[in-house]
Amino acid sequence: MAHLSKVDILGGGPGGLYTAILLRRTFPDLDVRVTEAAPRGVTWGFGVVFSDRALDFLRADDVETHDLIAPRMERWQNMTLNHPEGQVVLDGIGFAAIGRLELLQILQGRAEALGVEMRYGHTVSDLSDLTGDVIVGADGLNSLIRASDPVGFGETISHMSNRFAWFGAKRPFDTLTQTFRRTAKGAMNAHHYRYASDMSTFIVEADENTFFAHGFDRMDEAETARVCEEVFADVLEGAPLVANRSIWRQFPKLWCENWVSGNRVLLGDAVHTAHFSIGSGTRLAMEDAIALVQALKAEADVPAALAAYQVSRPPIAKKIVTAANTSCAWYEDFATKIGKPPLDFAFDYVTRSGRVDMDRLRALSPQFMADYEAHHAARAVTDPVGKDTPGAREIGFDKAQHTNCSAVLWDNLERNPGKLALTGPAGDVSYARLCARAARWGNAFRAQGLSLGDRIAMFLDDTPEYPAAFFGAVRAGFVPVLLNTLTPPDLLKFFVEDSGARLVLCEADLAATVAASGLDAGDLPVIAVNGAAEGARAAEDVLAGQPEDLAAAPTGPDDMAFWMYSSGSTGRPKGIVHLHHDMAYTQESFGAQVLKLQDDDICFSVPKMFFAYGFGNSVTFPFSVGATTLLMPGRPDPGKIADLIETWRPTVFFGLPTLYTALCRSEGIGNRDFSSLRQCMSAAEILSEDVFSRWKALTGMPPIEGLGSTEMLHVYLSNSAEEQRLGAAGKPVPGYEVELRGPDGAPVGDGADGVMYVRGHSSAPCYWNRPDKTAETMQGDWICTGDRFVREDGYYYFQGRADDLVKVSGQWVWPLEVERCLNEHEAVHEAAVVAHEMADRRMTLSALVALRGGVEAEAMQLQDHVKHALMPHKYPRRILFVPELPKTGTGKIDRKAVADMLAAGG
Repeated sequence: MAHLSKVDILGGGPGGLYTAILLRRTFPDLDVRVTEAAPRGVTWGFGVVFSDRALDFLRADDVETHDLIAPRMERWQNMTLNHPEGQVVLDGIGFAAIGRLELLQILQGRAEALGVEMRYGHTVSDLSDLTGDVIVGADGLNSLIRASDPVGFGETISHMSNRFAWFGAKRPFDTLTQTFRRTAKGAMNAHHYRYASDMSTFIVEADENTFFAHGFDRMDEAETARVCEEVFADVLEGAPLVANRSIWRQFPKLWCENWVSGNRVLLGDAVHTAHFSIGSGTRLAMEDAIALVQALKAEADVPAALAAYQVSRPPIAKKIVTAANTSCAWYEDFATKIGKPPLDFAFDYVTRSGRVDMDRLRALSPQFMADYEAHHAARAVTDPVGKDTPGAREIGFDKAQHTNCSAVLWDNLERNPGKLALTGPAGDVSYARLCARAARWGNAFRAQGLSLGDRIAMFLDDTPEYPAAFFGAVRAGFVPVLLNTLTPPDLLKFFVEDSGARLVLCEADLAATVAASGLDAGDLPVIAVNGAAEGARAAEDVLAGQPEDLAAAPTGPDDMAFWMYSSGSTGRPKGIVHLHHDMAYTQESFGAQVLKLQDDDICFSVPKMFFAYGFGNSVTFPFSVGATTLLMPGRPDPGKIADLIETWRPTVFFGLPTLYTALCRSEGIGNRDFSSLRQCMSAAEILSEDVFSRWKALTGMPPIEGLGSTEMLHVYLSNSAEEQRLGAAGKPVPGYEVELRGPDGAPVGDGADGVMYVRGHSSAPCYWNRPDKTAETMQGDWICTGDRFVREDGYYYFQGRADDLVKVSGQWVWPLEVERCLNEHEAVHEAAVVAHEMADRRMTLSALVALRGGVEAEAMQLQDHVKHALMPHKYPRRILFVPELPKTGTGKIDRKAVADMLAAGG
């Protein structure tokens, strides 16, 4: 136990008072003094709210104080959302509240009863007035203690753009309620809850545009209250709003990296802030106090105790603060969300922090989730694209003829059963053998007790087992979920749980990732292919005795066939649903109209089958015409790729600009024999002129460039063998309609920049359980790609993203996600990440990094951190270290200056 004579606490709020209480309980002989600038009985604000179970921490640590507070609290078990189009009740989301002044009086009385010295109405302007062995800064956002050493405490502060004003209301509300309103001048929101039998807190919020449109910046408290009473008249029911320093504010986001400087220590709002939308900062402050006093009790001296507090408490608080910041960001944009139907809006609201998944929400709010899922079940997954679209007429497509996508493989039993379907290092497989293997898989899945439509997570490399298992599953009416083999364990767990997969099929070499994911092996069968793995059943055991024939399940063209997942660069990854007729549409459009394979072709796609692009290249197109696919398991490298081309002699090659660049620059590539190739395809990004010309010189043919997406399943813009425009993504592939739209949603003409919309029968109808994202992307029967293009002479030229996403190595990356990841590294004080185009026209990420004082780190350490925390392709290729990042006059990172510094740095 640390030896202490005196502790000074600056700040007489709940955090400071509770620290004093705990100190006197733990150190009965300790001189503890609390100094508060405000007079006794004066406070700002009205109520303090805790989640229903938040007081458990207090009961566990200090039952006496808990028993003083708990009986005085107002409680309720549900939460209410008042949407402009209806009310939604979130059952099971309970809260408790108490008046702030009443809470202070309880804590003051307890502190004084324990012998704490209280100084009210005493302003400290000089820290020499505080003489304790330890000085506790519980003095809030404008902390004098923190201001005494902002660099030492590692202070970072910024402000949200929304404005809020904190009122009271002379009426009680039944539950904690969020009321969202549209006005002629913009959207507004009120957070309100009762804290006494006749009083409630009433916080009004508006975005920046609405704030100025109403003229709130020119109003005093009384006028602001009058306008707010009019906006929320229906919920106030005539009750007046009560002002108490109810001026408009912008929520401050404060975080200190160091909570200790010498003998000064911070807690509560003096060291971090947490947005009021996830509960009370009071709870955080009181938990900080518990952690501080526990450290002082456990350690032998004060320096060791403060060091222990620094190590133990910030990581826990950081999780809550991060969730609060995520929640806060949701409110910044709430005006764009209230157009959603009430249940969809409520789901978006309750999952806003990213900490609540579907399963947790079902347990927490069973009635709400029953209503939500019934609402979506009533809107079954259907193809939003009408039968008689111009694109479908153009290629003569009749989706009624495509009831089960396994026909892509099974049709080969009639036309060429002995033809080679697959070749490569994993062996040769004829179409007859592949269909037989697929049938065994389909029967085996049925034997596992799966029902029609059940999902199967496929965590597989490119070997013959992949297409066999895939086609067996879809023929039997199950839904494969194709997963990236580089997926880390925690993300794999999310994929399996989000999809509701009933079974995991994985490579034996990847079984350790499945095991590390924490999935419940007791309820989720795991089957390993291509070898044995601990904790998984061997594929041959599962397939033993299964018949080699399989009738197609009674699926329809618009039934779910398979899923793929987005990268998750801007949030939770999205499950992209595809239907049984989608594969046939990509074949009759891109396959038949652009690619034009023959049955004697051998196709070699370096992009894997779990990518939509690789899936079409290796599965849909060659199997649709009875051609052969060369499969390459393992990670690709230029030497291995060249070896396969020389050995297996493919005729059609599929790559990405990153791959073509690596091949063209690899040692000895000019001595390789690529004479078997008759056609080369590229997608995802635009090739540089240098690489385009090098590949053409190397092989005698140019790469044919195109652009597609997982949502559209494959390429919808493409150049052709007959004509290529360097730098262009191409023309619309027959079967697809493409529009460029301006900010007003109207089509734009040639030469004008617009966001690309695409329509075609291969489009995904939805993102699974993501109505919010579905509404943003699937707009009617069009897909909003988010890409900006210019059209010239019928060809489309990429201009950038409508948002901040950039494509790196053929995959979308959100620079801010990478920036946040770097900022989480222990050596990083601050980082900024920007995208830029390299000389060869590929996009990449660069980072400007300021390290913490006295800390050293190599660029490779930070790059490895990003690779492991996110995905390998997301790491910044270049990192430039600087003493500090450039800032604007408002203290924000100056992004233009960052880009200029990175450019100047080479």
